[in-house]
Amino acid sequence: MSQAKKKILFHLPTLIDPRNYNGRQGRILGVLKYFRERKEFFEVHGVGGNEFGLPQWSSEQRKEILNFIDNVFIYEGERNLFDFVYTRSQSFYYQKLLRQQLPVDSDYLAPPGYVEFVRNLVVQNKYNFIWINVLDYAHLAAKSKLGVHSIIDLHDITSNFRLVRKNISYSKGLKFDYESNLDWEIKLINKFDRVIIDAQDERTILSSHLPSEKLCLVPTLIEGLSYESNIVPYQGREFKYDLLFVGSNNQPNKEGLTFFLNSVFPEIVRRKPDTLLIIAGQIIQDIQVDTSFKENVNCLGYVPDLAEIYFKSRVAICPLITGAGTKFKLVEAMAYAMPIVATKISASALSLIDGVNAFVTDDPKVYAQQILSLLNEPELAQKISQEVAITFKNEHSSSAVYSKLDEILGISLSQSECNAGNLKL
Repeated sequence: MSQAKKKILFHLPTLIDPRNYNGRQGRILGVLKYFRERKEFFEVHGVGGNEFGLPQWSSEQRKEILNFIDNVFIYEGERNLFDFVYTRSQSFYYQKLLRQQLPVDSDYLAPPGYVEFVRNLVVQNKYNFIWINVLDYAHLAAKSKLGVHSIIDLHDITSNFRLVRKNISYSKGLKFDYESNLDWEIKLINKFDRVIIDAQDERTILSSHLPSEKLCLVPTLIEGLSYESNIVPYQGREFKYDLLFVGSNNQPNKEGLTFFLNSVFPEIVRRKPDTLLIIAGQIIQDIQVDTSFKENVNCLGYVPDLAEIYFKSRVAICPLITGAGTKFKLVEAMAYAMPIVATKISASALSLIDGVNAFVTDDPKVYAQQILSLLNEPELAQKISQEVAITFKNEHSSSAVYSKLDEILGISLSQSECNAGNLKL
């Protein structure tokens, strides 16, 4: 007997823009792919907002999102003067008068008009689930008493994210009390029926504060890439580049790549002068490469399809020295079974173990040596590639992630449905 379709209101906190791709978009796309693959079980509606100062949902973008879900509703918040005054008064009070960051439990991005808009959708459409992405929008559902099962996907622990970014331009000089904000964050997410995280280190932090049945670790799924695709074995690839860094234009990427170019790369080039580093993504807009490396660094910028770049690069690097949460670039590298050299903070959210399925270090000299070992020893690189492929299959493949989402949303697949391909094993 077929199961009745469950109705889900899925919150869209960001536009999906392939030219400015980031981890949040990638994670959301992974869930949208799941909904599309499970369309016989769900009727999914999206909800987003056109708000002051944020990118707007165009008709083209609304049409694009309908490739994944059944309907989309957009709150025209930029037309609500009350919401504008309401949110700006918060920013003025905290940032201008108190000289501190907005509290993490602020409803700055979920003002009363937006909350009422979502509430009306829930009443009218009688959803079984409401799924909120990112703590900044928690108030869209946290106050709901409408009998809908509420889910929040944190993406990052916001208190951690704020702490590591307190010195970037828009928050520099503003006070931030980590302990009190973490306490407020936990109280807010406790109002949800399920709390989804995507990082091992986040589970360590939250497990002592939330009931075990409420906290769910769901690794990031790579949309558009199936583990079952014909991934060319590492030893069978035709390499064109040595090192690959992929990143959007943000402060952690800038600081990490600068650290690598200044403290690690010179030693690599000194010992292996023909080393070629490829930099892909919008990070090239805000990074300076020393002229002495003009033959060693190729800044590609935006690349429509990264698959070819991944397959033609020997080693993926993630030398970030600040940041929080899962680094999407690492999950992508794992998907392509690439040997990885990362810093501890980059790898902390994932099951990457130094010397087993990756190399992990903060020491510039050791970082350089590990890269050189992978470049000079094909057998070692192949071994690491095989190990990271196993890790990806066990934790980030469609079958691994889908089974976790099935459990959260109460989907039960029969063996015949699995055999028919509804569950990609």
